[in-house]
Amino acid sequence: MGQRKLSSVVCPNCKRPVKPQECNRKALSKRYVLVTYCCPRCGAELLTEHLEIA
Repeated sequence: MGQRKLSSVVCPNCKRPVKPQECNRKALSKRYVLVTYCCPRCGAELLTEHLEIA
C-alpha cells in the first residue's frame, strides 16, 4: 500500500498548513477503497478519497 504525496492543506482546527497523513483505509469492494487523510497535529479529518485498486 503506497503512500501518496499530498500538498499542504490548512487545517481548520490548527489554522496552520500541514501535510495530511493517511489515518483510515476502508475497503468498499474488491476494486475500491475509501482513504481518509487527517492532520498529524490534531487528528482532524481533512480529505477523503475514493480510490480504484489496479
